Parts: sequence; C-alpha cells; structure tokens
Amino acid sequence: MYSLYSWGSPFESEGLYSFDASCVSAQAYLQLCKAEWQLCHVNSTGISQNGCLPALLYKDSTIESGFWRTVQFLKNQGYNLDADLDEEQISQSTAYISMIQDGLVDSLLFSWYLVSENFVEATRPRLAKLFGFPLSLAIPTQLQDYAVRRLKAVGVSSEVENANTKDADDETMPGSLRSKLPRIYLLAKEGFRRHADKSTHPIYEQADQYLAALSKKLDKKQYFFGNKPTMLDTVAYGCLSLIVYVDLPQNTLKTTIVEKYSNLVAFCDRIHAQLTPPTIVSEQSFLGGMGSIVKHAISRYTNISTVPPNNKRANPDLPVQVRSVAGALFVFFGYIIYNGILSAPVSEQLPGVFTVIPDL
Repeated sequence: MYSLYSWGSPFESEGLYSFDASCVSAQAYLQLCKAEWQLCHVNSTGISQNGCLPALLYKDSTIESGFWRTVQFLKNQGYNLDADLDEEQISQSTAYISMIQDGLVDSLLFSWYLVSENFVEATRPRLAKLFGFPLSLAIPTQLQDYAVRRLKAVGVSSEVENANTKDADDETMPGSLRSKLPRIYLLAKEGFRRHADKSTHPIYEQADQYLAALSKKLDKKQYFFGNKPTMLDTVAYGCLSLIVYVDLPQNTLKTTIVEKYSNLVAFCDRIHAQLTPPTIVSEQSFLGGMGSIVKHAISRYTNISTVPPNNKRANPDLPVQVRSVAGALFVFFGYIIYNGILSAPVSEQLPGVFTVIPDL
C-alpha cells in the first residue's frame, strides 16, 4: 500500500482533503488509477526529500516528493492514466498542465493570500483551526509569505493600481520616519484597505484567459482527451476544485467560472462524484511543526554575506531578525521543558545541568 503524505484540509466537509492544489491532484490521480493507498495528513514538509508536498511512501520508505515525480513513479509502476495518449496528446497535456500549475495556481494563491479580506476573514481562520495553537500563529503567515514571494518573482503584487502611483501620504511622510517604521506603516495601510475590491486586478484577466483555453479544450467531452481521465484531468481538478468548492468574501475566480465556464464546473462535479473519502492517517506532529517554524525563521533571517569583510554594511533589520529567531527558539524549547522531554533536576554536584529523560 502506498502512503501519500499531504497537507491537511479545512475543507473536508466539502469533500476536499487538502488545501494545496498539488496534493489534491495527487489524491485524485491515486483514486482514478485505482491504486491501493492511504492518506497521511502532516503539518510540515519534514517527510519530503526536497521540502515539498505531496510525498509518496512505499514500504516505509520515501519514494518521491512533489506531484510530477510522484506521478512519474506511479506510471512506472503501471498506474498510467496517460497510457492511451499519443505523443501529440502528451505534448498538449504537458502544455496545459504547465499553464495550470504556473498560471492558474498563481491566481488561486493571489485570491487566498494577497486579497486581504479573503486572507483575514477566511484563509487564515481556516488554516489556524486546522493547525491549532500555537502553530496557527506561524504557519498561515509562512504560507502567505511563500505566496507573496512566488507572485513577486513573476511581477505580481497585491496592488490594483499602477505600481508608479503613490498615495499622497507616502509623498508627504518624512523619509526618516518611513525608513524607521516601514513594516508598521505598511501593515496599517493594508489594514485600512482590507475591504478594497481587487476584482479588477490584472491577474484575474490572465486567469480568465487560462480558463477560456481549458473550457475550449474540454468542450462537451467528459474529460480533456475523451471518455477516460488522464493526468491533465487530475491537475485541472486539483486547482479548479479549490476555486469552485471554497467560498471567499471576494470570490472573483469562482464567479468567473460559474458565470462563464459551466462545462468546467460540470467537469469538477463529475470527478468529485467519483472520489471516495480516503483512509486518513493523521501524522501531524507538534514538534515537527515547531521544527519547521524554527527552520523557516532561521533560513529567512540568516544568510551568507557576500560583502567583503572590510566593507560590511550595517543591517537595520538585524534586531527584528534576531528577536524573530529567538522567539521561535523560545517557544520550541519551552514546549520541550514544559512537557518533561527536557528537564533540569536539582543537584548539588551538577547544578543547572540538563538531563534528557528517556521515554518509558
């Protein structure tokens, strides 16, 4: 039996067993190819070889990590949904999959994490309930940070207006104050704009084009290449299902699909009806989650200097960075000491020496 390690889901009542599109796609692939498998929900990527989920395990050994590698391994094992496709169709499938994973998923991440009203009132509360305290204080923000960095890499910001346009307050604020309190200022400004309508953001225009291409390819067929599901169908379902079945305060993507591309909605419903609730094994570890938070904090706030020793520049954010790392470490070790994993016994000969108490 295969074990698929995946991010958990706050949408199980809607029949979705992960909040991540790649994880939902992998789950759909395993079900549609009739493999014997179980789902393991985790709250960190520690099980993965390359730091990403989903991860596939077989006989207690990690086989592959990431959607592409997972599916390729399954194909080599005889679970090949693309077996009936010719070379031209496989090329088309690869192109459409890239369009979904590199384009349409970006619009999904924007809608969830960069639209402030959606993140504050829907995404963050749902993820917080999923991970529980105190992981809820860190992991949703880390996921938002990942979305911001991914979208920034392709030139997408949360602002609807032109990037060269600045507020009057930005022009009149003294440069010294703006440089000393940039984070507070930006957070406050974003808070006032929480309910700003971002339905006209250019990323939704791109998403509309992607959806139109998928709708045209699907046409009136049951699946994208005929009467049998393929890898493309699982990828499309993984992304579209998180749009169609998840409600948000500003649900521009869902409105677009429902009003303009009814065949894509019917396609989602068709696959959704075929998927049965998987056998779920929860392997969410508090220590694993805390370890990922500490690792994220250290990797984010520390780096190898590329400045020559004699020309080092002062880092104005260093105090904030140090406090962030120290805070994460404090919570991590506080949990260990509080639960008796690490204790400080009273001893006259060796005062203050920590002793690791073995499991009984």
